[in-house]
Amino acid sequence: MTAPSGPDPDQEQETTVPRKVDGRLLHSRADLRQLHGISEPTLQNLWTDRENNGHPPVADTIGGVMHWDANVWATWHYELQRQRAAASTTNPPKLDGDPEEMVGPAEAAKICGFADSATVSHYVNNPPQGWPAPDDWDELPTRRRPKWKRWRLWQYLADRKGRGHAGGRTAGRKGLAYPYQGDERLTLARQAIAANPKATNAELIPQLQELTEKTYSRPTWNNILKSAREHPEE
Repeated sequence: MTAPSGPDPDQEQETTVPRKVDGRLLHSRADLRQLHGISEPTLQNLWTDRENNGHPPVADTIGGVMHWDANVWATWHYELQRQRAAASTTNPPKLDGDPEEMVGPAEAAKICGFADSATVSHYVNNPPQGWPAPDDWDELPTRRRPKWKRWRLWQYLADRKGRGHAGGRTAGRKGLAYPYQGDERLTLARQAIAANPKATNAELIPQLQELTEKTYSRPTWNNILKSAREHPEE
């Protein structure tokens, strides 16, 4: 019988004990799942697509289990959700602020691009698919007021498709037909792909960064390149 060759680096084993190495807090996939409320399949998909989405590299492998720098991973994931949310909405969402800050219905409505908090209040009692449960509640004299972490609402927008308010585009609706339509960066991305169709996003992004005055994040360029590949022509 052939002896096992060791753990598959792409298969995370269960652990929920964060480690500190050289002063850095490290999280396993199980830690990330527990702390950020992200499912195992989603975490695996993010890791599998790391070449395109800019997923941080493994900081250390402890006992055959991959670990990531907790701060680096969280910063990357918040930015990814922010960028995906911006790409998926035709209303102007409010995507700034501290990802971990708790917000009430009024601010949640601004984040999602809703006209007012009435939609948020309706969603609390009749949540559509993907709408996050409140992270906490304010106990007021006559009622309870729900609160969410900003990043959960960003994630909702990022994952939402074709459901009217702040999510996808319905037929005939005024707005973009696809993410980054008319954006100069999309033109640059199309040109780069046409010049080197077999190049990966990781290979193209450094070239694209040199063509713009402002430096954009890797998740932003990954989203732009994704749109360019899906829509190679206007």
